[in-house]
Amino acid sequence: MHREKGIKLLGSIISIGLLSFLGIVLETALNITFPLLTKTFSISISQVQWLTTGYMLVSTSLIPFGSFFLKRFRVIALFRVACLSFLLGTLIASYSDSFSAVLIGRLCQGIADGIALPLMFSVILNQVPQKKVGTFMGIGSLVIAFAPAVGPIYGGLIQESLDWHFLFIILVPFIIITWVIGELSIRQSQPTQYIAFDIVGGILLMLFLTTTLILIVDLTANRSSLNFKVLLFVVALFSGISFVLNEKNKTNKLLEIALFKNKQFIKLLGAFFLLQYSSLSMSYLIPNVLEMLFKQSPSLVGLLVLPAAVIDALLSVVAGIIYDKTTPNLPIISGCLIVLLTFLSALLINPSVPSLVVLYMLFMVGLSLSYSNIMTFSLSQLPTNLVNDGNAIYMTAQSYSGAMGIAVSASIISFTQKLQKGVALGTKQGLELNFFILFLIAVIILILYFVTPKNTLRS
Repeated sequence: MHREKGIKLLGSIISIGLLSFLGIVLETALNITFPLLTKTFSISISQVQWLTTGYMLVSTSLIPFGSFFLKRFRVIALFRVACLSFLLGTLIASYSDSFSAVLIGRLCQGIADGIALPLMFSVILNQVPQKKVGTFMGIGSLVIAFAPAVGPIYGGLIQESLDWHFLFIILVPFIIITWVIGELSIRQSQPTQYIAFDIVGGILLMLFLTTTLILIVDLTANRSSLNFKVLLFVVALFSGISFVLNEKNKTNKLLEIALFKNKQFIKLLGAFFLLQYSSLSMSYLIPNVLEMLFKQSPSLVGLLVLPAAVIDALLSVVAGIIYDKTTPNLPIISGCLIVLLTFLSALLINPSVPSLVVLYMLFMVGLSLSYSNIMTFSLSQLPTNLVNDGNAIYMTAQSYSGAMGIAVSASIISFTQKLQKGVALGTKQGLELNFFILFLIAVIILILYFVTPKNTLRS
């Protein structure tokens, strides 16, 4: 009976995680096909990027509501909504020939990601025994860590051999299989209760999240006028302050903002945020520099970055086991030190195809040891009734830091290319500037972890 429960628990984690995996695979695959889609729909690159931006806006807006959803609805009900929205969005995009229809499909898929991502980690934190939570968090990370490597290869193969619709069509049977696995394995561990949804608070929170994300993307891309940027900032500031004031006197809060008064939680969240920023920055820099500076083909670039993704996926589980068997300090500090050494090395060596591949692999070793373990450790220090709120905050930070990592690194490359009036030299200087920023970030990550109050560290 105990073994059967363990198998079902693993199945539930994998089934929920696979939805996020498929979403990330499709997102990274679509990035490869943007030039093709601009020609197909006769639109600009800024318009076609809404297939990613729109997806991120929807998912990021829903993630903070994860704690409310789990109190109000059963896990299997949330899983079914995620599967249905992802399947519906995939079918819409699969059989449409207009950009607006494909965009609607992507927005539906964003709903699935906004529900599934925090749901997977919530199941782990609420149903896995404390002595094994690190291992299972590693397994959860493995499910989605491999997706950024699969996406470019998948997108390249489809682009070279099939119609772009097959980016979506091929996913349909995998969604159905995922749904079946979830139906057979997901169980409810905590009772639900009726909680009225705070409509005003929900609107304010969504307004704050969407305007902030658009502002981040717009500032780095420099697409809009100064007046529009100021408007976004004012709306974000007003909605954010209004949400905090609205939540103060609520009995059942949408999000427990009191967590932001917890110094340990904030410092570890900051370290997590910066690691995710570094991860997405590297995921943009390495393949794009290999293609722009060293003239590697998209399919070859996908193969070159594959070893790093494999390392990240496999070591995530190993890192979780180390966390459970020893102390959080061992994998987290060693991982952060490896990340720091990676960017220090990047500043000292001349970039080449082999050196960038090795640097990316080394970075992934450090990332896999520290990233999910920081989140596991941070949430393990919270009272049980605040774990789901903490999880929702971490998942929101993950989305924002990822968007910022890609946007900032891309804008730096674009800026240096314009400054040098040449792609090769501009790309090289942009890469060096990004590496310097990432080195400073790695130093800050270590400082944040070391200044965490020592009396709360688990020995």
